[in-house]
Amino acid sequence: MAQTQFSRKFHFRNIPLSANETSMSSPETIKAQRIRHIAALFILSLLVFLPGLANMPVIDRDEARYAQASVQMAKSGDLLNIRFQDEARNKKPAGIYWLQAGALKVFSRDGEPKLWAQRLPSTLGALLAVLALYWGAARMIGRNGAFIAAAMLALSMLMIFEAHIAKTDAMLCGLSALALGALAHLRHGGGAPSAWVFWGALGAAIMIKGPVLPILVSLTLITLALWERRNGWMKALINLPAIIVFILMWVPWAIIIYIETDGAFFAESLGKDFGGKIVSAQESHPGPPGYYLAAIWLTLWPSCLLLIPGGAFAFRAIKKAKGSDAAIAKAMRLCAAWIIPYWILIELVPTKLPHYPLPLFPALCVLCAAAALTLLATIEFSVTRRINAVLFLLVSLALIGGVMAAQSFYGDINIAYYALAGISGLCAIIATFALWRSHMKLALITAALSTLTLSVPTYQFIMPGLTELRVADKIEAAMRAKNIRLPREGGPEVLSVNFTEPSLVYRLGAQVRLGKQADYLDMEALKAGRILLIDELRGTGLDRLALLVAAA
Repeated sequence: MAQTQFSRKFHFRNIPLSANETSMSSPETIKAQRIRHIAALFILSLLVFLPGLANMPVIDRDEARYAQASVQMAKSGDLLNIRFQDEARNKKPAGIYWLQAGALKVFSRDGEPKLWAQRLPSTLGALLAVLALYWGAARMIGRNGAFIAAAMLALSMLMIFEAHIAKTDAMLCGLSALALGALAHLRHGGGAPSAWVFWGALGAAIMIKGPVLPILVSLTLITLALWERRNGWMKALINLPAIIVFILMWVPWAIIIYIETDGAFFAESLGKDFGGKIVSAQESHPGPPGYYLAAIWLTLWPSCLLLIPGGAFAFRAIKKAKGSDAAIAKAMRLCAAWIIPYWILIELVPTKLPHYPLPLFPALCVLCAAAALTLLATIEFSVTRRINAVLFLLVSLALIGGVMAAQSFYGDINIAYYALAGISGLCAIIATFALWRSHMKLALITAALSTLTLSVPTYQFIMPGLTELRVADKIEAAMRAKNIRLPREGGPEVLSVNFTEPSLVYRLGAQVRLGKQADYLDMEALKAGRILLIDELRGTGLDRLALLVAAA
């Protein structure tokens, strides 16, 4: 009983705020610790983000579409019109395509597909997210807490996945973490430099994924304004030079693309794509309210280890926002304002995709890290901690079992993979019992080891080895085995009757015709050398694929 009373009274003092750390440490000590933290986060991020980057297959459908459109942009040199084959791809702004096309120009010859290079912007975006979170969280929960939060973000399953694929979401998360960090600094005395970071991140995010981050930031600022009613710190955001640069980052492109497409880009991107997802479930991705509340346990794993205690900590901190607790309460209000309104919004939107909450992950990791700091110092959160421990164990075993099931059904049997999965499961079990008993250091270490022993082999070996699912790659290999030049290398036109995934276009070239794009019974074209791909049983295995080649 005495321990419980002590922890409830003093638990906020276990959070070493930046100011307290500064007063207790010399500048040299602070600098050395910061360098150690950044170096460790950099190494950890590369350890989980790089494996499999070059040998994982292109992922259908979004990554394949982004990657192919970037290849066509690099080859054509047209930096305005985004196209997938002959179709205008007016869904997202040009920012991510410019980054991918630029990577191809640097690392590829004549703009030829080089998937690992096109994935580099996502990897760099994920790395930005980790380091930006450390920068921002240090002002909220101190350097040690910031290190835990950033490590949690780096190890989270969805962050690792998005770092491996050539699309927008990892970079958007990086810019979101940068904007959140800038707000944290502004709320704790930051000045013009923080405002510049904020507006720069917001402008870049518009060029990556349109209005998503501006909506998130607007909801956050409105919530804080109504909640706190003391918003003098927001005046620092009114930085005219920074706002002008923000406008110049995207408005000239918006004007040019409007003129170039006669308004079609905004009609499709804001009207059909963005607006359509708000009013109805698009692309067969419906989901009820509560979808993300259930999915977060998988997408945030293993950092979901402290998800419920993190929420409990934030609630208690905000409730007791007095005296020495005021600074941590201010940080928790920022995180709550960042998470709750946007979370409600995406739960109400009919279209549901697992990556939609990713911009919220930095703030969620701050909450989890704050709970971790408390538990490293004292026994706390007895009920929420044990509920979370059970949920963590169930999710861990389901996830590890799912990876091994995919390996068993679609890959080759390899005892080493099962051994590593067993180690990952054992670490998850130890983390569960350590959390149950409030041995926080052991829980954090074993949860991290569980992720490392699962994610590194999964991306480096298991996912590339799921050969039964790599249909486009097997078709390309079959054509090369028959000495047939690919369409992108000047070979004959290819028609695919049943397999119509965009990965085939990325592998073979923009000249591939899928589904109903062409007349399959045009005998004159067949005589001229057209190639027709037919899956007679409408399956996906290459063993059932009939490759019909009419010699010219």
